[in-house]
Amino acid sequence: MYRPPNIIAGPNAAKRLCDLRGVIQVVTMAEPWALIQRAYAWNPDRVHYVTDMALETLESLEQELPPCDVVVGIGGGSCCDTAKYISWKRGCKMVLVPTIVSVDAPLTDAVAVRIDNAVSYVGEVWPEDVLVDHGIIQQAPKELNRAGACDIMSIHTALWDWRLAHEDTGLAYHADVAALASECLAELEANAEAIYQVTPKGIDTIMDLYRREVEFCIRIGTSRPEEGSEHIVAYALEHQTGRHFLHGDLVGLGVFFMTRLQDNEPEWAVDLMKRLGLRYRCPDATPDEIRSMLETLKTFKDEQDLFYSVLDARPLTPDCIDEAMDALYAT
Repeated sequence: MYRPPNIIAGPNAAKRLCDLRGVIQVVTMAEPWALIQRAYAWNPDRVHYVTDMALETLESLEQELPPCDVVVGIGGGSCCDTAKYISWKRGCKMVLVPTIVSVDAPLTDAVAVRIDNAVSYVGEVWPEDVLVDHGIIQQAPKELNRAGACDIMSIHTALWDWRLAHEDTGLAYHADVAALASECLAELEANAEAIYQVTPKGIDTIMDLYRREVEFCIRIGTSRPEEGSEHIVAYALEHQTGRHFLHGDLVGLGVFFMTRLQDNEPEWAVDLMKRLGLRYRCPDATPDEIRSMLETLKTFKDEQDLFYSVLDARPLTPDCIDEAMDALYAT
């Protein structure tokens, strides 16, 4: 059941950390923790630096950390998900302080873990408070905050795949929810400039769109309105390389390729991603890695038993891959 967190947004929202009571365990990384320390005179009981999201790492961490009354996740998706895992296992209060708005992890109930270099989701836990501190978030590199738009941009390809799965396999499809998702995509486009500039309005828009997307996905029990073949691209590239990338870069890359395979307004999608400042070329991956991922994408999808999408209906032929790769580096 969806349990909306209390989202507190503003220029000094994270100052509320100073009011927390009880034994407090922070999970964070060096850079986001330094931001908080420079801004606020706050000294929690313990601070742990997150290293990775492998399930075995989280299991060991939860067992090794001393008891606490409150777990606070400060940082990006990995820090928020680590806090969620501890809260889920212990049943303790959780507060999240995203220092970038690059993923929707602060507003989802599941924890994204990695098992054998593949993403899996475990748990069901909701934060009590999400502190969206504009001043802290705006100190992060703009491209990291812009990347958050990709988990809304993915609605464009996901809705296409969802309808295809309904038509080809009989998968349940909710037209009313698809309409709500389309409204989120329209609002993303309408606020593209604010998101690009990382203004308070842009930050709040991303967080509100996350909230709405999470709510309707939880309501119908599926992430199909926002997770389609573009996310399969993201999962495949990380699995193949064994490296962790900025999630928005991966999803943007997936939107680029899958809109072409779907014949689903690829020019419009590229134009909007440019206006949002999304790095859809995934600059931390080489062209050879991206090509290899595409060549093995359908095999990966089948081996991981992932959901029905355009990859099941249209082949990624060598000519298709050549054309798409040329287009990627020409745009």
